[in-house]
Amino acid sequence: MSEAQVSERLRTLMAAGVKPAAKTAKLRTPLLLNEAPEVIGMMTVAVGNGGSLDQAVRDVAANGPKLSAGLFKAVVDDADTRVKADMRLALTRLISSLPPGTAGYRMALHMVVSAADAPDRDERERMLREASDIALTGLKEAGKRYSASLNAPCMTIFALGIMVPMVMMSILPMLSIGGLFGPMPFSLGEIMGLTLVIVPAAVAAVIVSIKNQNPFLATGKPDRDLRPALPLLVAGPAAVAFWMIGLDSAAAACLGLTAGGLLCAAAVYRPYIEEKEREKQAQIFEDAVFEMGNRLISGDSFEDAMVRSLALRGECAELAESLRRELDICRGNVPAAIRRVLAPVSPAVAEMVCGIQRAAVKDLRDAGRLALTVGRQLQDQEAVRRSIRSDLKGMTDTMFGTASVFAPLVLGMSVAMLTPLTRISSEVDFSGTALILTIYLAELSVLMAALMSFLDGRTSIRDVVRRFAMMLPVAMLVFAVCMRIAF
Repeated sequence: MSEAQVSERLRTLMAAGVKPAAKTAKLRTPLLLNEAPEVIGMMTVAVGNGGSLDQAVRDVAANGPKLSAGLFKAVVDDADTRVKADMRLALTRLISSLPPGTAGYRMALHMVVSAADAPDRDERERMLREASDIALTGLKEAGKRYSASLNAPCMTIFALGIMVPMVMMSILPMLSIGGLFGPMPFSLGEIMGLTLVIVPAAVAAVIVSIKNQNPFLATGKPDRDLRPALPLLVAGPAAVAFWMIGLDSAAAACLGLTAGGLLCAAAVYRPYIEEKEREKQAQIFEDAVFEMGNRLISGDSFEDAMVRSLALRGECAELAESLRRELDICRGNVPAAIRRVLAPVSPAVAEMVCGIQRAAVKDLRDAGRLALTVGRQLQDQEAVRRSIRSDLKGMTDTMFGTASVFAPLVLGMSVAMLTPLTRISSEVDFSGTALILTIYLAELSVLMAALMSFLDGRTSIRDVVRRFAMMLPVAMLVFAVCMRIAF
């Protein structure tokens, strides 16, 4: 490839919003490892069906996960425009350009290329299984590295999020009482700026660094809908109302934010339940693929095997009935019927089922063996991701407890300790401390909600709002109770 062609390819990929392999080496290595099992699964469906490597690459380019689809589209363009002689050479060029951090991805793709050239079916299936195992091993190792790397940044968040505000808002004013330690080094305005702006900004920077290293972060189009957060606007008028009936500013702010958080929780509850149901159905689809393989080998038709495999699970009974109706009226366009019913729940599984359907047109038993292979791959992928989510659960629970209980408890007690000092010192003004910390705890809840969402691999605003709405009322109530303790 000439230098001009390379430059043109880079411009094309960047215009499409996808970083080419040379650029991906630094920023997207963890996400490529996360996409590897799905990519290998899609290529397994094509190659295991007796299809060509050309078809496998085109399937990933058309329907694969975002980053890999962009890279594979460049491979397809190189082959179609004869920049490379054929698809195999174009794919080999891509594999060789992937960074060292994606060794599992590269090796798995090499195994798929070798499987496509294998003349014996058993040898081809063995190579495809090995490719799947290599991709899963690479993802598992990336997850373990990521989990082990979280200790230092999370301790940094803990120190910045709790200790620094406590020192700024409580210890520094106390040290300046009576002039024993000299004048107060910061004014209240400077302390407020540090607490409400600089500290949250530093915590946000650490959270962004954690997010960028997460191999399980969703690469699809993120949800930027701000409507789930609109109920929080009630917090302002509610706080004013509480203040007007005689509460002090800090207590009014706590109750107002609590009301806004509860309304947010109510607004996102139904969508959250629907999303959990969709995820549960997607997992059932993966199990159903394996069951469908057994039925195909037993001699069932593809349509009966697929519908009955879904109907066995009560959660998917309605989907199974919808799929049966679509198959009855699809006029032979079975892939379109499958996509209409299954793609809204799990696009990846829908495409794999379409590939199995193409194999079933040729031979039901071969399609059954392919479904067993794909079903095992899907179950292995879920087992790996479940194991890593379990490793991260302790960290997410710690962050939830920090934002909702520990931070408001420590800061609330600090405010309570300042109360008697106001009676013995007229040199230091402690007014406004409780209100500033109330606002800060709301900011901290937003940051911790975003961190927990990123650790879970989600980037949607709705998920951040849901977690925030769970933490905020608890944090406000704990803070309000603790700062009322009399010393």
